[in-house]
Amino acid sequence: MTKSVSIEQITKKFDSSVAVNNVSIEIGQGEFFTLLGSSGCGKTTLLRMVAGFLQQSSGHIRFDRKIIDTVPAHERNTGMVFQNYAIFPHLTVAENVAYGLKVRKQAKGDIDREVRKMLELVRLDHLAHRLPRELSGGQQQRVVLARALAIRPDVLLMDEPLSNLDTEMRLHLRSEIRAIQQQFGVTTIYVTHDQEEALLISDRVAVMSMGNVEQIARPGDIYLNPQTLFVASFIGDNNLIPVEIEALAADGTASARLPSGERTEARAATGQQLTQGTKATLSLRPQDIDLAPAGTGGLQGKLTELQFLGGTIKAFFDLGTGKPVTVSLQGRHGTQIPVIGETRSLIPLPGATTLYAGEVKA
Repeated sequence: MTKSVSIEQITKKFDSSVAVNNVSIEIGQGEFFTLLGSSGCGKTTLLRMVAGFLQQSSGHIRFDRKIIDTVPAHERNTGMVFQNYAIFPHLTVAENVAYGLKVRKQAKGDIDREVRKMLELVRLDHLAHRLPRELSGGQQQRVVLARALAIRPDVLLMDEPLSNLDTEMRLHLRSEIRAIQQQFGVTTIYVTHDQEEALLISDRVAVMSMGNVEQIARPGDIYLNPQTLFVASFIGDNNLIPVEIEALAADGTASARLPSGERTEARAATGQQLTQGTKATLSLRPQDIDLAPAGTGGLQGKLTELQFLGGTIKAFFDLGTGKPVTVSLQGRHGTQIPVIGETRSLIPLPGATTLYAGEVKA
């Protein structure tokens, strides 16, 4: 039976280096939970501790309410899907899927039935007698997924399973993985550096940076309401504009001054504490900006570049901030495309501007 996972104040040190720093996460039974971050952020190290391949320096890991810190990896009943497939080259597709069941000394009839069921699930039943070298990368990864699920794991662990595949196969297989996970209802911890992948397939996402969890939330909240400057800069396209806080109002809004001298009002992101007279960062996504004739409100910018991307047009405006501000326009019939060199008013949608304490790193 699938289980919940509790990661309680987990820290992992390698000599003097801290790979995972006091991380606590509660993952519900049957949840598809993703650890998202760039290389070296600690996400795979955390996954390997849950699997039992690494021992944490401090903290506890529980499956349901049971502490499993000293339980060996092979006794945790986790299914593992690796980035490099870890498929047995000398075994057929069916033999690969049957491997874990044979190790558990299940009856041959039971093994044969489960293998057939798993291969039908991943749509490889017609390739049961082929060797891995006769399969595509996507097919090999489906074999590994079927092998991991065949043992009926309490928790399914997936470490960058699609990173070695081409774009088309990756797009197709990630939807398959999500559909299969929902059908099985197995608690899944998924590691990826691909933010689009994480937002698409996850129930919740933990964004990690330098061994720390920056934010845990549903995909929509991660994108629409990032709680830290790192998450705002890491998730999706964003304009991050340096400002100085000039005044704080009782209703929670702040008056911020841009390097150009222009002023705008915005609210602090959830959990952010702003102080008058300090540096801050204004967050404004490209699709949340309307263009209007110069001098009609908003922020004034000079168009310096246009990029035509089919259904989207990216317009880059110089606001005197040191970095162009991007505006995303729909490339639909009748769209009024601005002319390079002209000045326009950039008007944020209501509530779209957010302030974070501190300056964004270049």
